[in-house]
Amino acid sequence: MRVRTLAASLALAIGGVLTVAVPASAHPVLNLSASPATVTAGSTVTLTISGTSNGNYTGARIEVFSSTPSKGGTTGSLTSFTSSPSCGGTPGTPTCTEITNRYKIGNITLTNSQAFSYTVTFTVDSATTAGTFTSKAQFYKSDTTTDGPTTGPLITVTPATADLAITKDSVSFDLEILTFSFTYVNNGPAATTTPLTYSTGPSPSGFASEQDNDCVSGAGESASCDLNFSIAANDSGLLVFRYSLSLFVLGNYTVTATLLPANDSNTANNTVVWNCTAVTALIVNCT
Repeated sequence: MRVRTLAASLALAIGGVLTVAVPASAHPVLNLSASPATVTAGSTVTLTISGTSNGNYTGARIEVFSSTPSKGGTTGSLTSFTSSPSCGGTPGTPTCTEITNRYKIGNITLTNSQAFSYTVTFTVDSATTAGTFTSKAQFYKSDTTTDGPTTGPLITVTPATADLAITKDSVSFDLEILTFSFTYVNNGPAATTTPLTYSTGPSPSGFASEQDNDCVSGAGESASCDLNFSIAANDSGLLVFRYSLSLFVLGNYTVTATLLPANDSNTANNTVVWNCTAVTALIVNCT
């Protein structure tokens, strides 16, 4: 008669348990990458989900979403601060839809050991303020079973900027009053933030005193104030300011105007300068 010891029986039992406790992944392992990893609000991000199939799948899908850590303007679900998804990749022709809080890459058919790579591209809303969000993706079989989500890279969002540019317009002279005007245009892509810093003034002093201005300020050699309105992308307009010439003005002077929002990306085009020559208070030329 063959007798097994208790220790040998336990070893066999434990060995059997350990063997089945290390199964292969039930679904393909996903790899996530993002381009770019730092995006300006109003621009697009592309997430790539790739891997190698560990079985045969028909009617599968990959859902893409965001999760903590997130902060700033990116708190909340991915679809709350992004839009306009488009999907691509191989194999097959994937579909692309927005579902609750997520983007779904659908119509996925894979065979065992087949490599795959799918993308979803979406636009971060232009009004999104600075923040970060973590990308995630989850593979679902046709029966909606899943192994759980895969964590991808942290994506940083920077606020959109404006490019407000101003250009000299006309200068008129009437009864010792010089009227200066300049045009502005916001080249975008974002609206200007408020307030707008607005300043005008002649140099050196003694040329003129302020008559009136598009912003409220007291009389003096120059004016500086904040304009509490936003200029939309591609919007344009005209601003005017006036100066009363000094009675005994004589010589060469410069007059400047500056219009500058806090989110301007190019401060080189926010100031205009006129060069003025005064022969008398009645004969002044500004270019």
